[in-house]
Amino acid sequence: MRLAAAIPAWTLSLATAQAFAEPWLAPGDARLRHDLELLADAGIVRAPLTAWPVSWAEVARDVSGRTPEPGQAVWLVAALARVQAAAGVVQRTGHPAGELSISGSELPMALRRFGATPREEGEVSAAVHYTGDRFAFRAQATAVADADDGKTWRPDGSYVAAVLGNWMLHAGYIDRWWGPGWEGSLIYGSNARPIPSVTVERNYSDAIDHPWLRWIGQWRFVATMGQLEGDREDAPHARFSGARVTWKPHPRVEVGISRSAQWCGDGRPCGFDTFWDLLTGNDNDQPLEEQPGNQLAGFDARWALPFAPIAIYGQMIGEDEAGLLPSQYLGLFGIEATGGLGDRSFRLHFEYADTACSFYDSEPNFGCAYRNVIYTDGYQYRDRSIGHAIDGDSEQFAAGAMLVNADGSSWELALQTVDVNRASDNPVHSVEPAAARIRSADLYHRRPLWGGDLSVAVGYEERERGGPPGDSQDVRGFVTWTWEFQ
Repeated sequence: MRLAAAIPAWTLSLATAQAFAEPWLAPGDARLRHDLELLADAGIVRAPLTAWPVSWAEVARDVSGRTPEPGQAVWLVAALARVQAAAGVVQRTGHPAGELSISGSELPMALRRFGATPREEGEVSAAVHYTGDRFAFRAQATAVADADDGKTWRPDGSYVAAVLGNWMLHAGYIDRWWGPGWEGSLIYGSNARPIPSVTVERNYSDAIDHPWLRWIGQWRFVATMGQLEGDREDAPHARFSGARVTWKPHPRVEVGISRSAQWCGDGRPCGFDTFWDLLTGNDNDQPLEEQPGNQLAGFDARWALPFAPIAIYGQMIGEDEAGLLPSQYLGLFGIEATGGLGDRSFRLHFEYADTACSFYDSEPNFGCAYRNVIYTDGYQYRDRSIGHAIDGDSEQFAAGAMLVNADGSSWELALQTVDVNRASDNPVHSVEPAAARIRSADLYHRRPLWGGDLSVAVGYEERERGGPPGDSQDVRGFVTWTWEFQ
């Protein structure tokens, strides 16, 4: 019996409402990530899952044809059935599809998590996309109301892509999420709008067939080069580059190494020799006007324990360099537990992040993280942090709970307390210009509706500020409905 047959057919039809063919899984779908991590921890999905977007082709290969094992939990069977059904749709290439999305929001969430939420008070988006055997494209346009960055029309989500052997080459506006965190990534997350970039990445993470290198296991590599906005005050049209490699030396262990850099821009050196200095780390022993740029680098890991349905994870990203290795680390650590109630599955997590340099010292180095003497606008794109949403010199305690029903409908609760801009000396801080404490609680619900996908949320946020504009207490929420069609 196929796993998809283990739950009712109507369940599968609801779960696949948003599964038309595209070459990868972009960050933002927390429910799908939950399912994939359940399957990865069970040894069914072998692909690395801490570098998003994730290859749909590889996920489809991992789950296709799987049958239930004796005594397998019903909630795990349901999760695999949802992913199998979605993968079956994705494998039907060669047919164009469209998408329409409408959302309204009261006080859009400033501290964005892995799950997608509206960026502005009102958004209307339309897209058409196509995936063939070798080429894929997506053309998307979004109109927004009261845009924070003044950009009423946005091409976010658009791309063109081509498969070259086991590599995918693509250009466009694609969100990324590097790391195992649910609340943020210290080096590259989806808090800021997607940076227009050209990217090459490995399509399948097959292990290297060499006796000395097989221990690496499944591995993926991605390298991207993008351009930041032209209205920066420090170096307009600065470039952003990043690279990440992830591997699984054991089915329950995933390790990642990431590196990113701001460089070039109007009035800055941009030649190949500058880029070479950037790659080799030759940047601290040169005159300021010749230094190639601002770099971050570090590592992360996730381990699913073999004796309990628990996983622990962490990320350490260095803001400086010492002895050709990262130093002045920022830190993120978390623990998650999973299980089931009948055919429902759940996930609980607790996550801590500190974005002060050398956060582990009794006196951290404030005024260092996501800041640079050359790129004084900060490690930002369109006034949002490219790394963690809490920006530099901040500390976050967060917890989350998710319940996913067999039909794919879900509930999620998110709680957090954040001390932002603790040193109060960062006027370009993307969250608060001075020290503040933010507390929030948000409840999300997602379900199929009218042939599409409905997401709603309601929440409460309070901010304690030591100065103007003073303390605030706000109720917030959003509604988003998305319809895909062929």
